[in-house]
Amino acid sequence: MQNLVNITTSSEKQTLIDAHSVTGIQVVPERGEMAIYTEKGILYHLEMKSWNIDVDALVQTLADAGNPLVALPLRHEGKEYPHFVNPAAVTFVTLSVPDKNGTQGIIVGVRGVGWEENYEATAAEIKTLLDAVRKSGTQLMEFKPEEAHARWSRPAALYIDPASVREIRDDGGQVNVGFKASGTLDVQVHDPEYKTPINRDEERAARIALAEKIADASGTLTRISDPLRAVYVTPDEFSAVRFFTNPEAAQPYGMMLDRPKTPSNPYPEAVRVQFNTAAERDASLQSLVAAAQNTKTAKAPKPR
Repeated sequence: MQNLVNITTSSEKQTLIDAHSVTGIQVVPERGEMAIYTEKGILYHLEMKSWNIDVDALVQTLADAGNPLVALPLRHEGKEYPHFVNPAAVTFVTLSVPDKNGTQGIIVGVRGVGWEENYEATAAEIKTLLDAVRKSGTQLMEFKPEEAHARWSRPAALYIDPASVREIRDDGGQVNVGFKASGTLDVQVHDPEYKTPINRDEERAARIALAEKIADASGTLTRISDPLRAVYVTPDEFSAVRFFTNPEAAQPYGMMLDRPKTPSNPYPEAVRVQFNTAAERDASLQSLVAAAQNTKTAKAPKPR
């Protein structure tokens, strides 16, 4: 623990946390409750009065300690809920086009928080967030709707931090991009308004090209050689591999990558890949093993 700060307004009943560990804060004013998040998930869900916590004072304390959070209030049915995110913890941003009143829909991936969603964000709030993310050192990739879009029927832009990407899976209809500690975003490559015709082969080529572009920018992912779909993974996230064969399938030879179960995720999603031959499957497994070994070697401490 380092960079310890007191998150309360009391000098007698102090609660000390690492200021730089906070990735998000959410407040429900009518209930007087607050949730504080770190990259590992929720740290505290507390009643502010009994804990002697003031929202504005806490945000200022974190800023003074070198972790300036950005306000991204949630607005719903005429109510506003103070939400704050750490720009250095942002993994993606997807935006809708502005409504008649000038507000936009925004979904932000935040490590430890998951998705921050706001359907009435102002242009100033969005600009402040994106500027802060870039200022934190994150190299955002920007995609226009004609190349890629996510979650909005009228999308404006998609931003992705390739360094936060842990997995890319083309499922035959969309590109599922998995981010570190912030969930998976389903990304589309077709024209969002379906005005431009695109056939199945063209769409598949667009998905593969998008996955390759993100993976190249990441530089840490391992490609699984599925000839029909783009699949990139982080090998050390898996704990077991299963083979299966279906002679009647177009690609008879399958491989399943299983993740370890955790208390927070007892049913983790596996990655399933199909191959034309057993030799392709074997070669793909060997490349995964080699990548995992290289990662382990790179992380090993150097002898003194």
